[in-house]
Amino acid sequence: MPATRTKQTRYIMHELTNKYKYIIFDFDGTINDTSPGIYATFRKVLSHFGVDYSDVDLSRHIGPPLEYTYEHLVGKQNMDEAIKLHYKVFADDNAAQNSHLYDGIKQTIAALKNHGYVIAIASSKYEPHAVESLAYFGLSQYFDYVYGQTERRGYKIEVLRQLIDDHNWDKSKCLMIGDTFYDAEGAAANKVDFLAVSYGFGHMDELLKGNPVAIADSPKQIADLLL
Repeated sequence: MPATRTKQTRYIMHELTNKYKYIIFDFDGTINDTSPGIYATFRKVLSHFGVDYSDVDLSRHIGPPLEYTYEHLVGKQNMDEAIKLHYKVFADDNAAQNSHLYDGIKQTIAALKNHGYVIAIASSKYEPHAVESLAYFGLSQYFDYVYGQTERRGYKIEVLRQLIDDHNWDKSKCLMIGDTFYDAEGAAANKVDFLAVSYGFGHMDELLKGNPVAIADSPKQIADLLL
């Protein structure tokens, strides 16, 4: 089916209504604009290691696991220490509260839940921080499962695989929604469809390489596609 345009979405490659049962959201850049708190945390950690971050595009480090980010920014020899410091700074500064939900995302998630979808999180965010953030913003009741980074998994491919395998979900009924290459990569590796959102931290050229079934320019447009 050729891509078509509508008032609701930029591209629709396939009919999506009633196709899925399991809706899997990324967190940072898809549900919540966490950039103020995460950027502040990155800057403090990098300053601790004497790294000049003035030319670093920090937006590209929202999405991948912290292992990837800090191995590249402070070196493998400092990676573990940097990650521990990141968690401490993030918690001490209440960085989860230095963020905001994207306009309309709470209404969209509630509508999807009320429609009967199973709703989950698959994020490279440290899992306890994801759980804390959902509770802080009053979203916990809408999510059946929250999977994030743990000692056993970190990359989106691993997190998404664990979520699907743990619950024996039919992959043809799963839809991954996210804003970065890592979401697209995770969906492709696990053979599930990917819906890209353009309002987060990702870059459009990378999202298009993920062959999304659609691109939504706002949270409301996610609901327009699926309801």
